[in-house]
Amino acid sequence: MVVATRADEIVDIAARLFYERGYPSVSTRSLAQAAGIQAGSLYHHFTSKEEILYRIVQYGSGEFFAGLLPHLEEPGLSYAARLDRFVRAYITDAQPRRYAIAVLFRDMAHLSPDHFAELQAVRRHFQQAVQRFLADGVAAGDFDVPDAKVAGIAVLDLLKGIDAWIREPGRLGRRQVADTYAVLILQLMGASL
Repeated sequence: MVVATRADEIVDIAARLFYERGYPSVSTRSLAQAAGIQAGSLYHHFTSKEEILYRIVQYGSGEFFAGLLPHLEEPGLSYAARLDRFVRAYITDAQPRRYAIAVLFRDMAHLSPDHFAELQAVRRHFQQAVQRFLADGVAAGDFDVPDAKVAGIAVLDLLKGIDAWIREPGRLGRRQVADTYAVLILQLMGASL
């Protein structure tokens, strides 16, 4: 069993606060209070509030994205089956770090220019991998979309918007939402179901 460090706990608390209030509205004092420490103690773990944001966004743009791409490369499966697995994994794997992923898309612009450029490159790589996958699926006859680049953007926009509205517990759990989104996205891509 891996025990989270105190810094990891602070990052998780910050992700929730940034998600709920927005990065600019969370002071280091309120973050420290939520973590049960003195404001000055934050600087024992981090050099700045921006470093905390960077750690949050690193997870969303690095670990999370990297964990999804293998679904698009599974050998022996049709393009439609791989896209189905990718969509379902995106929705269900996002749950434990849903705040971090939502903060990634909403608050990344608050990063320092160097951090922003680094993480924007990771996001761009992920988006381009999805677009290439869809273009290959079109070439293979599994998808029917007029523009794979635009289709890739549409798919990712649909997926990243989930955490803005899904509530747990709610009428539907993540698995049911994943089932529905997988069917909808495959239909949008013109895949035979």
